[in-house]
Formats: sequence, structure tokens, C-alpha cells
Amino acid sequence: MLRLWFIAPVVMSVFCGHKTDGATTTGTAQTLDCTTEMNELRKAAGLSEFEKASKETEVLPEYPGPTKTISAENLWKQTCQKLMGEDVQITEAASLVGTVAHYAGAKDCKEAVQYWKDGFSLFKNELPPKYTALGEPEIYTDRAVSFVALYNPKASPVASCVLVTCTKGAAVDDAEERSRRHDSPPLRRLQDGAQTKTAVICLTNPDALTSGTAPFEEDEWQKIVDAIVGLEESSRASPISPSLAVGFIVTIFAHGLL
Repeated sequence: MLRLWFIAPVVMSVFCGHKTDGATTTGTAQTLDCTTEMNELRKAAGLSEFEKASKETEVLPEYPGPTKTISAENLWKQTCQKLMGEDVQITEAASLVGTVAHYAGAKDCKEAVQYWKDGFSLFKNELPPKYTALGEPEIYTDRAVSFVALYNPKASPVASCVLVTCTKGAAVDDAEERSRRHDSPPLRRLQDGAQTKTAVICLTNPDALTSGTAPFEEDEWQKIVDAIVGLEESSRASPISPSLAVGFIVTIFAHGLL
């Protein structure tokens, strides 16, 4: 079961001059291969390279795409509804497993991976503490979890990435809609005031976060520190100890339910 899906808080714009009740939110997902960019950082830290995930429960499905056990249409529609600020449950996540890295931005693996890597600063060169639950301790923000997903230290690691595109069209006025239904054929055009958001999302396995366990051993963590800040600077780093850096978390998927 998917343990974590975090999406950073976003400020939702207001549809000025348009009705938003009844607006339709849709989502599509296009497979991306970000393993080259991810593995470049992992190799520098002495970690095994990601292979492409193949098990259905470890692959983020494309939509439109082939029909599978997991409904890709429902998964990305529900995810996009959450991204757009709607109150829904992401029930389709229940069949997925792993730890997720999320980047709210364009189709750019390099930028996404850099964003996840920069989550290192939250730990202040200190060994990440034991993971308990979502947001416990508070260090486990969406960006911190994305960092852990990127540097997932588990054996035989795999990754699956997609570019998600979310579109929310402004609702059509009731009178206008009735007029269209009676006087003309249905129109398939995006209404003025529509919103579009994109995000790069990667699912890594095996799951890197287990309740009651720190995500990294001390030797694994020190190699990551050395790779990111360099041997000279890491030698001046404070002794390894749990960090209690404060972060704000917005949970999108938690055990497949919201």
C-alpha cells in the first residue's frame, strides 16, 4: 500500500468573473524517464542505480493508456482534484506501494531532481531521525520525503516517473449551458478561466520509510553527505544526530486514503 504522497502547499487562484461550482477537473499522466538524472547523484553517494519499475503496484500508470487493475483515469483525476484544492479521497492509491518524490513544475527531470536533492538542507548535515508517521517528526515534509525517495538506500531499487498535467475548467453558466444544449451541438472547448498545473512525480521502491526506523544507516548517510557537500566540508559537520527541523506538510496519499 502506498505510504506517502506529498504535494507542497499551493496558493489557488480565484476564477474572477466565472462560476467555479461544477467545474470539471481532469488529469493526464505521461511516462518520464528520470533515472539518468537520479542515478548520477546516487552513484556519487555510493548507492545502487535505479532500474525501471515493472511491477504493476510499483509503476505510476499513464493516462490515457492501456487498461490495468489500477484505474489510471481515477488516480490522476483524484490527484488533480487534490492539487486544485478540491475535497476528495484518492482511493486508487491503495494498490500502489513505495515512496514518492514530487516536484510542482514543468517537464524537466534535471530541475525536479535538483529540487529533491536540495531537500538535504532540511537535515542540516544530521542523520535523519526515525520515521514515525506522516509529519512525525515534523522534519518529514513533502520535500524531505522527496529527498529520501531520491536517495532510497534499499537493495535492488526501482523507480517510475510521470509528468502529470491537471486541468480545471471554469463552470459554464447554467443559462448558457441550457442554451447550448437546445440550440447547438456540444462544444469541446476549454472555458475562459481554466487552470492548468503540471508536476513531475516519481515512485521509488522498495519503500524507503518504515515506522520506527530511520531511513539511512550512519555509513549510508555519511556517504550522501560526502557526495553533496564534499569531503572537506563534511569533515567539519557537526556530529551525526537526529534533526528536528520544522516543516509544513500537506498529505495527498496516506495509506491510499484521505
